[in-house]
Amino acid sequence: MNRKIKAFLAAAICVILALAIMAGCTPKKDDDDDKIKPTPRPTPENLVSEIKLSGYLYSENSQNLEKFKSVFYSDYPGVEIDIDLDKVSTSLYFEVLDDLMSGDDLENAGDVILLDAPRMELYAQQGKLVDLGPYIGEVLNFDTYNKINPSADLLPAAYNACFYNGDMYMVAMEYNHKFVLLNYSLISSAGYTFPHDDWTWDDLVEIAEALKGKGVETPIAMNYKDYAIWGAFARSYGQDVYDYVGNSETVKELNLTHPDVVSGLEDLAEIVNPERGLVDCIDSKDIAPEDISKYAFIIADHEDIATWSETLLAAEDPEAEGAKWEWDYIHFPRWNDENYAENGIYYQAIAANVYGFAVVNHGKSDVYNDDFYRACAYLALYATVTDAAKSYALDGQAVPANRAANTQKFWREYPKPGKNSSVFSNFAESADFAGSLGCFMPVMSANEIDISYAIDGYLSGERTMLESLQTLQEKAQAGWITR
Repeated sequence: MNRKIKAFLAAAICVILALAIMAGCTPKKDDDDDKIKPTPRPTPENLVSEIKLSGYLYSENSQNLEKFKSVFYSDYPGVEIDIDLDKVSTSLYFEVLDDLMSGDDLENAGDVILLDAPRMELYAQQGKLVDLGPYIGEVLNFDTYNKINPSADLLPAAYNACFYNGDMYMVAMEYNHKFVLLNYSLISSAGYTFPHDDWTWDDLVEIAEALKGKGVETPIAMNYKDYAIWGAFARSYGQDVYDYVGNSETVKELNLTHPDVVSGLEDLAEIVNPERGLVDCIDSKDIAPEDISKYAFIIADHEDIATWSETLLAAEDPEAEGAKWEWDYIHFPRWNDENYAENGIYYQAIAANVYGFAVVNHGKSDVYNDDFYRACAYLALYATVTDAAKSYALDGQAVPANRAANTQKFWREYPKPGKNSSVFSNFAESADFAGSLGCFMPVMSANEIDISYAIDGYLSGERTMLESLQTLQEKAQAGWITR
């Protein structure tokens, strides 16, 4: 063969081989590649509406409602939110709200309103609130891109307080638990040191009696007529104030006549006996800031601390005006040894005041249409979003009912770091302490029970505690609400 032809063929073969190699190195396009695409992240629904948001402020310049509004607006900019009825203090806010909600002026009450559990039950019973249940599966948390889950996102006791007759009419935002504010300056004047975490009501009464002997008029401020307090005594021997009926966990009946419940309330009666003069039955909300130093012990909640914060900080500030006294707060006392559980656990349950957002039922019209109520429900349900709950609580002026926000414990540093480190130190860190404290019966039913009737009858000898509780139970049972 001619050399030129051989050279040509060799070159051609080289070219063919080179092309084959190049073809082998080129990634083969898979027909399935078009099918493998990243799933786009969900985007907020384009809600467009105008909503009035009503709630109370911690102080004149408080931004709690504005902060909550901002978090929601960042996801739903089409919803225009007008903050309305923003009264300073819960008492003033609820006074105005009750007046508006009691008549036909629901429009001026607002569209999304802050309520406590008793009002939620009352207004739901009257048909003035919207059932939020149908909207729960629609709302996304755009921090996690998961659907909200109130039963998991909220503390158990706070979640349970959101229901009336099995339907959810409120989304818990604040969880105001009870504890004891201590005037350590008074306590130490009687020769006592700071109470330990295992302190009991016997310890508290002993100190109170010593202070009474030194001239303190009423060492204890405690509104024992408040179910959040007397309910705790009723359960102090380990019994509940209701029983489940049969095998159902939704049908309950009152249990006030159980011997252990009777014993717990007899203990309370002995402590508050007017002849001993130890207890001023005053609601903590009615104690003026300048009067809190008159008591050695005040049964209070976190909302009171926010109200009294300036006075408390000034009391320990040498450069501030006013009386100087040392204060702290500690968990609700344990019960005496007779109330000690067989498994070694003290019963310290105490109720809490739960505040949350609800949607007012304005009826149906061109303005109050399905899109409007959807936007309102989304706003109320944003209390389950951790960032929204934290923004509302500010620097700890409120205790978040949102589980994730609550466990961050920033609220324990308010109003002064290190002051309430022992409030829940007796609970295991792994335990959900808020689930151990809780509301024990529907609040409307609890409010129908005038515990002073039982206590006064017992102390006067006119009736036994059992006889009084039997009467109260029969009266309240008629209005019992099952869940």
